[in-house]
Amino acid sequence: VDAGADFIITQFFYDPDVFLRFQEECVDLGITVPILPGYMVVQNYNGYKKFTDWCRTTVPEGMRADLAAIKDNDEAVKAYGVKAGAETCRYLLSKGSKFLHFYTLNLSLSVTKILETLGLVAKRHERPLPWMPAATGEARAKEEVRPIFWAHRAASYLSRTAEWDEYPNGRWGDARSPAYGEISEYYLGLKRPKVRRHEQWGVPRSPADVGAVFSKYISGDVDQLPWSETPLALESGQIKENLTWLNEHGFLTINSQPKVNCVPSNDVRVGWGGDGGYVFQKAYVEFFVSPDLFSRLLGLLKTEAYAHLTYHAVKVDGEEETNADREHATAVTWGVFPGREVIQPTVVDPRSFLAWKDEAFDLWLSQWASAYDEEREDEATARAVIEDIYESWWLVNVVDNAYAEPGSDIFGVFREAITDAMGEEELRTYARRLQEDNVRLTEQLERMRDLQAAHAAETARYADALARSEADNMQLRTQLRAAQAKAVMTPTERGVRSSAVSANGGAGGATAPGVGLPPRKPLVARKTPA
Repeated sequence: VDAGADFIITQFFYDPDVFLRFQEECVDLGITVPILPGYMVVQNYNGYKKFTDWCRTTVPEGMRADLAAIKDNDEAVKAYGVKAGAETCRYLLSKGSKFLHFYTLNLSLSVTKILETLGLVAKRHERPLPWMPAATGEARAKEEVRPIFWAHRAASYLSRTAEWDEYPNGRWGDARSPAYGEISEYYLGLKRPKVRRHEQWGVPRSPADVGAVFSKYISGDVDQLPWSETPLALESGQIKENLTWLNEHGFLTINSQPKVNCVPSNDVRVGWGGDGGYVFQKAYVEFFVSPDLFSRLLGLLKTEAYAHLTYHAVKVDGEEETNADREHATAVTWGVFPGREVIQPTVVDPRSFLAWKDEAFDLWLSQWASAYDEEREDEATARAVIEDIYESWWLVNVVDNAYAEPGSDIFGVFREAITDAMGEEELRTYARRLQEDNVRLTEQLERMRDLQAAHAAETARYADALARSEADNMQLRTQLRAAQAKAVMTPTERGVRSSAVSANGGAGGATAPGVGLPPRKPLVARKTPA
């Protein structure tokens, strides 16, 4: 602090009282800078033991015993870690702490759950907007619209727009929006993924090898890419197979979303804005593609069959191809809520795309090519492959405007572009794959039908049992009312009624109910089906 530090971050701890004592001692020494409590969520037992032993961390005896009892159950340990983390952080906040610092070790899900439990961030379907609003700045407090291109690089977007005097509210506006700041070296070169790049991305010898890395990102086998600092979004699960197929055939996807038409705003996959509204999305996909493959795609995009698709393509040198209106943004996400105007939080804006283009291309060099040593032959080859993509490939975004058409499929144009270039053997292989997919889907459909039939039969059995039970209950209630009525009659009334009934019966009249009949059996409640 005497040397100029503005704040302190502590080593991780599990006993909050240890931190609070440390904080008091610092204040007693005259240290007034903020002290941030460091916390590392328990993700698994072995990691917890290794770090606590290595750092000689004080662990409360209760926590030690709890974890030892479930050490062989990874899911239970992880759930305990979230629960303990939330309790510790809540305690710290109650004692006046204004900051929390998490050591995530590149595992952010548990931290997110803790923050959701504490109410510090909204749960996915409770998000106020599809993207996380900035936590600071009066000007940003009313920000409601952002371009989709920075969906997975929010920190860079915040940095490049930090000097804006005001931010879009309600609508993006026209192409005369404020200029974007320069691309910071921090967000290009210095802020590289916190992963071992060789281990994650390998040493590609061809564009096909690069495509394989992208496919592994879609499947979850690669944690992140330069353009995507987080795993694939939950909503992309429904288009996952299509994305994998595109990447296997030369379309290297870096951003996408499925179409959504009037889905409740509390949907766990695509919802935002809270309860009571409805959300919409146009299907969107953004990708890098080689010149040859782009030429085939462009030819199809210009045909009448795909007139519902809007596209914008650009190369690193600024060469462009587009059918989009350059002066206006296109809303690709919007929501309708009671008592509010239509909200359009995500747009595709032509001018913003050109600003994003510089950043997107630079990431090939600053974060990927820089991982390789030119002095080593295999790594020199990998670097050359990446540099060729940077220099000659296209960056393209495509929007499907027919979001309300059930049969509209943004991936149809890509399938046609790919299959048109296939040879006879490749087409056979593709046909076999489609047949296998068809068989798999048919089997899934049959299983679903079987489950539906079994469920319908079980429902019918329960309905029949319920009807029998209701009939039995009705009969018992009738008998009970008759017994209750008889029980409250006085002896005189019973005698008079009995005499009257006997006289009527003896004279040949109708026999009254319950008179002249065999004695009733005692009422016994019948067992009804569960």
